[in-house]
Amino acid sequence: MLTAKQDNRLSAAETLAAALKKDPAPYAADKALTIVAQRLDEIIADMQPLRTATQRTAKAGAPAGGSSDKETARETLAIVAAEIAGDVFAYASEQKLPTLQALADYNETGLLKLRGSRLSDVATALLKELPNHKAVLEDEYGLDKARIKELEDAIKAFNGLKTAPREAQIDGKAARTSLRTEFAELGTLLKDRFQRLMRKYKRRDPAFHDRIMAARAVVDRPGSAGGADAPPTNG
Repeated sequence: MLTAKQDNRLSAAETLAAALKKDPAPYAADKALTIVAQRLDEIIADMQPLRTATQRTAKAGAPAGGSSDKETARETLAIVAAEIAGDVFAYASEQKLPTLQALADYNETGLLKLRGSRLSDVATALLKELPNHKAVLEDEYGLDKARIKELEDAIKAFNGLKTAPREAQIDGKAARTSLRTEFAELGTLLKDRFQRLMRKYKRRDPAFHDRIMAARAVVDRPGSAGGADAPPTNG
């Protein structure tokens, strides 16, 4: 989410852009100022989705409801994996396959005790081994495509909820970085180009100059005075 100062600066930039659009005649032949006005519009357009993105990622990272969804996905994965593990262990015991037995030696309680990515790792390892014994497991143990698909879906659901908070943090960080970049360019555009290009209008068209500079002054609201893009007092 934007800070109060950032929101003020973006709103003020929108006010300035609107003032320039409303009164284009005085600078119609001024290519340099026209380019600055166009770039101001582009920066504002770029920042609008970023303003939305920071609000969206803040909501996505909120804890409300998240723990319940994750716990449900974890329990579902443990149940489905335990059912398949039971069949695989029985098959491995009959066939005297100790490595496969060890892989499938989990019940629901044991799986629920696994933390972090360990539950997903165990279920995924079991899933990857199934094709090597497909014919017998399907024919004698009822381990058909539907049950395998159920395990795949349970793993995906669990992994998706496990990584969602981290992805939200990454998205939020990227949005904040982009905002800082855009605000830095906005400050440079206003201070180094717009501010200086407007000087000549103080004599050429005082009314236009005063209207636009009044809109420009809104950028420096209380709390942001002395910022990098504050207008020079000498015009």
